Amino acid sequence: MSAGILCEKQINKLIESGSDTIRLHKSPGHVFEKLRDGDAAIDIPLGDRYWEMKGSCRTGYRYGATDLIQKHSKHPEKPTSLGDATVRLEKRHVYLFKADCELDLRGIRIKGKATGRSSIGRLDVLVRLLVGESDAYDFVDKDEKHDLYVEVTPISFDLEVKKGTALSQLRLFKGKEDDISLTKEELFHEKDQDFPVLDDNGEPYRDPCDKQSDDIWFPFRLDLSPDPVTGCSAFVAKESKDLQGLQPIDPDKEGHYDPHEYWESITAENGSILLKPDRLYILRSKDRLRIPAHLALECKSYTTQMGEWRIEYAGFAHPYFGSMRGDGKGAPIMFEVRGHNVPTILTNGIPLGNVCFLRMSQPAAKPDKKPTYEEQELTLSKCFKAWA
Repeated sequence: MSAGILCEKQINKLIESGSDTIRLHKSPGHVFEKLRDGDAAIDIPLGDRYWEMKGSCRTGYRYGATDLIQKHSKHPEKPTSLGDATVRLEKRHVYLFKADCELDLRGIRIKGKATGRSSIGRLDVLVRLLVGESDAYDFVDKDEKHDLYVEVTPISFDLEVKKGTALSQLRLFKGKEDDISLTKEELFHEKDQDFPVLDDNGEPYRDPCDKQSDDIWFPFRLDLSPDPVTGCSAFVAKESKDLQGLQPIDPDKEGHYDPHEYWESITAENGSILLKPDRLYILRSKDRLRIPAHLALECKSYTTQMGEWRIEYAGFAHPYFGSMRGDGKGAPIMFEVRGHNVPTILTNGIPLGNVCFLRMSQPAAKPDKKPTYEEQELTLSKCFKAWA
């Protein structure tokens, strides 16, 4: 197996029931569904119990997740059961769930990295994967057997979950991340038909490759022009006082909630918008993705040089994302941005976030149908009805 991100065929060999090589286990009597063509990450389901925590915390090299539960949960001896009925998670509270799986990476030199699913970041839910004796969130080291836990903190809205709800996704890879990440110089030499970044005319956009060509981070610019679908420039989550009495959001539902009850639209004035502290904004990129079969993408969550705000949720994009659109122009990235400390002005066209492109261990198969957000422009989570 070559170094790189594992594709769906390689991952399926690790989860096939009855296989001698099975590495990702669910609870007895349950098996993982095979990944579809083009998928390059595994959805991590919530298990049957959880604890409300006093705050967010990592395990560190000295502790396991069970140690955190004993030391820092509100009721360490009384986990809350999670079943087929949904439970409400209140915003600004921290919950720790036992995941309905364990991962055995002993002897195969494969590592893992996790992030919240795209729909979950757009709901302003902070999701982190925890494993024992690790100094970092969302990282699974090689040559270890891991019990997986998921820390969940809704920020803007109350959430509703049940056993099996998947809030986090796990990407598996071989090799060092620096070695499988393309520098901008390497990216520059991708063929036109494979170049993963397009300008707003649908042409390969290589300009950033000429600056700091040894760097792996490619900047994506902000688009504040009126969105062709919604007619606005951005969305901002409503303040708590305007959300009183609303039902919690079930992330498994599609097209269910009225977006006007939870969000406000923003139209740029003089090519700019104002970010208010501690409000979540949904924005889109001017640059567009058309990822080929042999590459995948990761978005960087925080860059101090960019200003007094942060991209709140890092994310993955899989092979073929943006390449199956009818218009051939690729798909923009959605940025979930939170203002910090002071009001901040964002202007049209400024670099907003950094992404890197990583090699696949082997090319992914083309999906049979378009991914959920393939046709997105400025788009909220799939839980919501279309903005009108």
